[in-house]
Formats: sequence, C-alpha cells, structure tokens
Amino acid sequence: MQVLFRTDASVAIGSGHLMRCLTLAQALRQAGHQVYFACRQHQGHLLPLLADLGFTSFTLPLLANPPQHGYQAWLGCSEAEDASALIACLDQTPVTTVQSPKMFDWLVVDHYGLGARFCQALRSRCRAVLQIDDLANRQYDCDVLLDQNLVPDFASRYQTLLPDHCQPLLGPRFALLRPEFAGFVPTNRQCTASFNARSPARILVFFGGSDAQNFTSLAINALQQLQEPHWLADIVIGQANPHRLLLQQLCAQDRRLTLLVQTPGMAGLMAAADLMIGAGGATHWERACLGLPAIVVALADNQQATTQYLASLGACIDLGPADQLSAGQLAQATATLLNDVTLRARMSAAAQQLVPAGGGVPHLLQLLQQSTATRTT
Repeated sequence: MQVLFRTDASVAIGSGHLMRCLTLAQALRQAGHQVYFACRQHQGHLLPLLADLGFTSFTLPLLANPPQHGYQAWLGCSEAEDASALIACLDQTPVTTVQSPKMFDWLVVDHYGLGARFCQALRSRCRAVLQIDDLANRQYDCDVLLDQNLVPDFASRYQTLLPDHCQPLLGPRFALLRPEFAGFVPTNRQCTASFNARSPARILVFFGGSDAQNFTSLAINALQQLQEPHWLADIVIGQANPHRLLLQQLCAQDRRLTLLVQTPGMAGLMAAADLMIGAGGATHWERACLGLPAIVVALADNQQATTQYLASLGACIDLGPADQLSAGQLAQATATLLNDVTLRARMSAAAQQLVPAGGGVPHLLQLLQQSTATRTT
C-alpha cells in the first residue's frame, strides 16, 4: 500500500497528533508498505524527526497572512488552500514509488483544522480516507473514522456527521499505542505504602511535546513545596519545548530532578513511576495500559470531557483546566495521592481496565490491508 499522512506539529498544536500518526506509520512500514507525510512548517514542526526516522515528507508552505482564530489558525490556512497546496506539492515532487498518477491507497488525516471539504478535494489522489479525530464537531468525508477517546456519548456522537458507508472505530480499545506500550504485559502494579531515602517516590512529569505555557515549571514548583522529603522526578519535554533552557536551569539546581528531552523510553519511565503529573490527550491511554496513577490537567478544551469522564471512573485525578491551576493546588493533590496507597491502587486498577493489551494498531493495520485487498480484487 501507498499511504499518505496529513498532520502537523507545532508549539500551538503540540506533538500528539503527529506522534500517534507516527505509531501507525511505523507499523505500516514494518508490514512492508510505503508511507509518506505532508506537514506544514509551523514553529515547532517535527519534520527533522520524520527525516531522522527515514520517512519522506512533503513540506507545505506557510501563508503570509494565515488565519488567527480557531483551528484554522492551527492549520495556517483554509481547508481549500491546504488541499490545493498539497496537490500542487504532489504534482511538483517526483516520488517514483507512488503509483501513477500519484495515487495513494490511503490518505490518513489527523488535524482539527481539516474535515470533509479537504478530504473531498483529495479524493482524486487517494482510494480511501482514514480520519483520526476526537472533536465530533464538523462533517467528515472518510471511509474509516478513528476516535480513541472515551466520553459518555462516545458511541453516538458521530451519528449525524459521517457518510453512511463510513466505518467508525470508537473508544480506547482502538488506541494507537506505541510499540513500547503495546508490548507491555499487564500486571498488577505494586503501590508503595511509604517512602524513604533508600526508596523515594518516583514522579513523572509530562505536559506534552511543546507545553507552550510552561506548566512543567509550575509542576516543578509544586513538587518543591511537598512536605514529603523523599522523592525523585523525571521531567520529560519534547524537542519543540520553547522553555527548554529555563527547565535545564531549574533541573540543574535541584538534584532530585532529571530532565529528559524527546525520550524514546516513556514506557520504562511510566513503569518505574509511582504517579504521573501531566496533560490529557493520547498520554491517557499510554499510562492506562501501565496502570499508572495520575494527576491530570486539560491543556485544551478538547481534553476536558475525556479527563472528567476518566476521573469519574476512578482512573485519574482531574484538576480541571491547566490555566486555572496553581502550584499550591498541584502540591496538595500530589501529597494526597502519594500518602494514600489505597487510592493509588484503585486508580491503577481502574486505569488498566480501559485499554486492551496491545492497543488498537494491529486491528487497524489489518482493516486497512483487508480493505485495500478487497478494492484491488
């Protein structure tokens, strides 16, 4: 198969959309398929990462006067302009391995700024469309829709938004887990009742790949307010984090803090941690499959419903919108969770029930391959 991903990363968007696409892209490539990306060169883009991983990417140009509001600002143009730019890019770029006339078996779209208008315009360049989304806020023109999130109405909220032939894949059983998480064998997490100098509490902090508002610094401040003296923290940021120098200074001043940039070892860090502090989004499902207790804040409106619902299931603590959070509130919540081994054990068990072993990548890969084979026979 020839598969084209249209997604973006930026300081505003973060890296989550691109990273979950990358999970599927790597599985497709491992299965012998040809994979390409099309991304706009926003501030904080991850085109160098894609190149380092050996993927061919089409770079879409920035507009001189891009939109300033809503998800069109994330896209950097209108849907029609994005489609025109991508088609022009495909026409101008020699990619000899793509079937003539540059026809892809699948177009995978993961972008809040793109919906039915974009996909309709690209139908001439692809045989089928997979859209990855979690907003359920616009019309879609896709053959498969994947929404790995969990909200009370997750089974019904797309009913009026999808074409009749579209196959919806809904809920965390379809979560696009990276191989390091998908290969994790579920076990009952052993929650430590107390901590000491020889066995300190292990805390993991991660607010996404960009963390434009620097909630990582707020979390460091909160940790330093803890009355519990025995703790160590792994502070994880993405390479696009604009506050990297400041965070390096903060971590250098406190030997309990270890800063990790664009680490490939998140599964190991989560497995070793006693609790996690961070944002919602795709990280929910990664920590859930490892049964990691968590204190979660919503960095964006689209993270609130899922985080609230998971908290109602006992799978995390929801501290609400990140922009309303204080270091004192976070310190208090962290102390409460560290001191309550029963709460952590229950939270771990509740989280681990949400995601099946292996996640959703094998099922999705099989579906894409079978659908392509059906069309070509």
